[in-house]
Amino acid sequence: MFIRKKKMTILVILFVFSIFIKMFIVPNLGRWLIAEDELQTSDIIVVLTGSVHDRMLQAVDIYNEKYSRKIVLINSYNPRFDILVERGLEMPPGHAQQSKMVAIASGVPEENILILDGNARSTKDEALILKEYIRNNRAIKSIILVTSKYHSRRSKKIFTKTLNYLDREISIYCSPSKYDTFNTRQWWKDREDIKSVFLEYLKLANFYFHEQFLLD
Repeated sequence: MFIRKKKMTILVILFVFSIFIKMFIVPNLGRWLIAEDELQTSDIIVVLTGSVHDRMLQAVDIYNEKYSRKIVLINSYNPRFDILVERGLEMPPGHAQQSKMVAIASGVPEENILILDGNARSTKDEALILKEYIRNNRAIKSIILVTSKYHSRRSKKIFTKTLNYLDREISIYCSPSKYDTFNTRQWWKDREDIKSVFLEYLKLANFYFHEQFLLD
């Protein structure tokens, strides 16, 4: 009888715990990935490489709302392009060039869009490339960081850590794209959202235990 009651108690505890996880932990996993700040007038809008159209449309909105008059993009590395070049084929535009095309088509003057060289392979690389650009442009004291929703918290942590190594304080305002289709509250209902959440938490763990020590 005692053993049966003990087993029943354990089952009840596990059941309650599973309900707690389902109701409070799982729904918030998507929300916890998002960092969104109240925007302030800034020197540049930095659009991170990745999903082109939703991030660029967000940057265009910010530009049109006059929070900044300069959009900065960073070239990303794509090994597939090397294969095309080796075969003598015309290389298609990379993410930065595609984003620039979207911005120009949306009415942003070309002279207000800057693409930084660097062949970035990760968000860490983008942060390091931007750090050198800001180091050489002392008038820059604030940036608006545009990326996808699920990518925003980690991105802000990486850029904050990286830019802290400059000899002056840089204000960072994170603006996740409202055009991103990531379902914050019900991410587990979509295969791509599930993939994004799990990968992002793995990358956050990598940032805390490894990557942040490589950003000086």
